[in-house]
Amino acid sequence: MSRTKLIAALTLASFAPMTLTGCLASHHTSSSIAGAYVQPSDLSRVRKHASTKDDVLQILGEPTKRMTNDDGTDTWTWQWTRKEKGSGHLIFIFNSSSSKEIDESAHVLFEYDVVKDKWRD
Repeated sequence: MSRTKLIAALTLASFAPMTLTGCLASHHTSSSIAGAYVQPSDLSRVRKHASTKDDVLQILGEPTKRMTNDDGTDTWTWQWTRKEKGSGHLIFIFNSSSSKEIDESAHVLFEYDVVKDKWRD
């Protein structure tokens, strides 16, 4: 057997176990949330011009921050951070990883203890 053919055969043989076990490439992602997360479906249950502060506390829980505005209205804010991580490799030669943090929040504006507006950032 020629030297070139021998090297080619050994190279193929070294990759054979990985192809049989599916180890040529892999990718993994995960995400987590830290803080006072507000589900979009929960925020949609808060009704403008109808829900009271007590209603909002029951639906969304305790806010991260409460603020009285100059015009006498109140703004409640819920803040959280979404962390997304990913990693992958290809045949033990190429490895990569990524990480991203996204700060998000939901707000409810009250006038006379009734919801005037609501939004997400």
